[in-house]
Amino acid sequence: MSDDAIGFAAVAGMVAACRDDWTLDSFDRVEQGTDFVARVACSTPKGDRQAVLKATIAEWMAPEIARAEPRLFELVGRETEIPVPEVYGFRDRHDGYPAPFYLVEELPGENLEGRPETLAPAARERVLREAGEHLAALHELGEQPRFGQVGVSDGELAILPTDHDADSERELFRAGVDETCDALADGTAFPDYADEPDRFADIAEPLRETLHARADALTEPEPPRYCHWDYRYGNLLVDPATGETTAVLDWANLSVREPVHNLAKVEAHLLDPGGNDSEARARELRALFRDSYESARDGWAFTPAKRDRMETYLLKCRTEAMACLPLWLEDATPREKAKREREHREYVREYL
Repeated sequence: MSDDAIGFAAVAGMVAACRDDWTLDSFDRVEQGTDFVARVACSTPKGDRQAVLKATIAEWMAPEIARAEPRLFELVGRETEIPVPEVYGFRDRHDGYPAPFYLVEELPGENLEGRPETLAPAARERVLREAGEHLAALHELGEQPRFGQVGVSDGELAILPTDHDADSERELFRAGVDETCDALADGTAFPDYADEPDRFADIAEPLRETLHARADALTEPEPPRYCHWDYRYGNLLVDPATGETTAVLDWANLSVREPVHNLAKVEAHLLDPGGNDSEARARELRALFRDSYESARDGWAFTPAKRDRMETYLLKCRTEAMACLPLWLEDATPREKAKREREHREYVREYL
């Protein structure tokens, strides 16, 4: 069933499949994202209730991966203080509707994707501080037996093989480097943007060589743990007045990697290279994020080896941002895209 074909009857049916004593009154489609997400107003035995319905319709998301999200909401909500919605119900499969789908609590807050600068300085600092605390809490759920992706097998959370069939942090890093540099070389990251210029083709191979050399020099990583690699403003709900993170969303496609890799991904997301921060301000926010994480994990410290690995991971994150420029700046002007290209080139120049 396509996105456009999901009307009132289908939404009502999915709600009832999750909670058979709930009746849909109305729904409002959320336009962001690649899946079907709707705010639903329902009549329930305990009165009117607002909730959120999400159905996986993106073809690139494997069902066994998508099925993990409501289970992860339940796990994280039960074992940590990370704010996640209460799960009202979910279905892994359904003959009549796109599945998996789930029904969860609607939490307050705003999605500030692309506009973190609207936050007051103290509020933005709170977002960074709580990000460090949330990642520490996630990583404290414990070591996992191997690297991979979090999915569902036989109805339970499980670690599934990655697309790269790698069983170490170093191998996953190398595979990711090759995938990204191939995209930089020929613009294959997003075929829908084939008319975009191959902005970084000239430095794709030098970046590949540099990153593989840095992979050779990586010190031994920590054991793998659950990692929310897409912790960014677009997947958070934030109180714009205080900066409190009221919800951490999008737990599908969770990875199992070393914690420092996760820290690098989140730091790269929250300290957007295209933002308006001065270098001094960016250093302040980076230190706040790292100090918050370090303080929240008893006995854990940013050793020189961890800082070196994080620098390497951040360079890889930058190459991913370069490959994603057409998507992330889809609505930007040619001048704005050229400006971001210059910023990326300036960053990687010192490594080449």
